[in-house]
Amino acid sequence: MKFENILADIDGFGRFQIMIIVISFIGRFTLPCHFMLNNFVAAVPSHHCDISSLDDGGFFSSLSETERLIVSIPVQEDGTPASCQMFAEPQYHLLLNSSNIIEVPTVPCQNGWVYDNTTFKSTLTSQWDLVCDKKGKNKATATIFFVGVMFGAVTFGSLSDRYPAGLLSIQL
Repeated sequence: MKFENILADIDGFGRFQIMIIVISFIGRFTLPCHFMLNNFVAAVPSHHCDISSLDDGGFFSSLSETERLIVSIPVQEDGTPASCQMFAEPQYHLLLNSSNIIEVPTVPCQNGWVYDNTTFKSTLTSQWDLVCDKKGKNKATATIFFVGVMFGAVTFGSLSDRYPAGLLSIQL
């Protein structure tokens, strides 16, 4: 028996079939948005250690923000401040010669991080500090989401195969 014959037996393509297509379209239209959502909510903005703990009320507080970063945070090879390390104590000699770094002791960030909020006002990463030693948890959010999609597809796919008439018996 061909599909055209079955369609003719049920009085053609009517309101019920149109409703099923519209309902299917809503799911198909929103699904890619959900898959792309993690790219935005879990984005990792540029960040560096919060250096407010180094403020001793003396010379440090009179420095500009750029100078505070120079004396507080080591510089990476690309010239940006390190995102996960800071100096144990302010290194004021770096104001005179910032290339004179000789085995200056660094420590992991002590008081959290400061995030660049120019692109994203708030992300999962910045709200829960999922950077440096916790960056694996940030990647786990996408994994958990897709595991849920996988189990949801199996569960609801199975349910829709078992109970199609009960779920779709809408009187028009």
